[in-house]
Amino acid sequence: MTTEPATSTAVGCARLDAGMAALPAVDLYLGSGIGSWALRRYGRRRTGVVFTLDPRIAAEARLLGLDVDEGDPHGRSTGSPIGLSVHYPRLFRQSLLDRYRAVYNLHPGLLPYGRGYFPVFWALWEGTPAGATLHLVTERLDGGPIVSQAAVPYDDMDTGATLHARVTGAERRLLTRAWRVLERGGVLASSPQAGGGTYHARAEFERLRDSTAPSDLSADALVRLARCLTFPGHPGLRVVSNGVGLRLRVESAETLRR
Repeated sequence: MTTEPATSTAVGCARLDAGMAALPAVDLYLGSGIGSWALRRYGRRRTGVVFTLDPRIAAEARLLGLDVDEGDPHGRSTGSPIGLSVHYPRLFRQSLLDRYRAVYNLHPGLLPYGRGYFPVFWALWEGTPAGATLHLVTERLDGGPIVSQAAVPYDDMDTGATLHARVTGAERRLLTRAWRVLERGGVLASSPQAGGGTYHARAEFERLRDSTAPSDLSADALVRLARCLTFPGHPGLRVVSNGVGLRLRVESAETLRR
């Protein structure tokens, strides 16, 4: 396994506009648990429209009195200058990006490593760098210029769940540092991504999770794959033995003590 030192790049502000204190500054595109966290932490602070496909997040946003849209965001125009995606599951077309000064995405991978689906799993399984990145959104999936990022170390004792928890903590810290600029309608300084890295589609993840035969890997590799696939809310590695389908999970001692 590869362990990367914890590093981060500074968040800068390239442009701020004065006299916008009373106007909505940020449209939020939210999904998953960290999207719910971002809503609770920042939802009352100059938020415009909350776009989400998660009914729980939609309900939370309505309780805060916010404008909520659970449909296709490409069909709606808003007055906010900035868009922020936090694990929102849809891709943005250029027509949507052109409505804003900038759209940013909080990504649970150390770009350019971990582009695409489930970067925490792929880092742990392939031994590539893990971490979190805040980047400018372009039409290239997870390929936009980087605002800030932080590497997250791991070792052979980590499961998908334990690494995911630390990556989520890194994501929260990146967003906390950037929000004071975003809520004023500011544009964050960014730098082009380095070349190389990795990309994986959802189908690759699901094939490994659901279609790996015991004969495909050694016993040690099967256990390691089960460890990498142990995430909250996910069923774990599926194997078929003697015609019976089984799900395998490997929990850390820390998790079992909770």
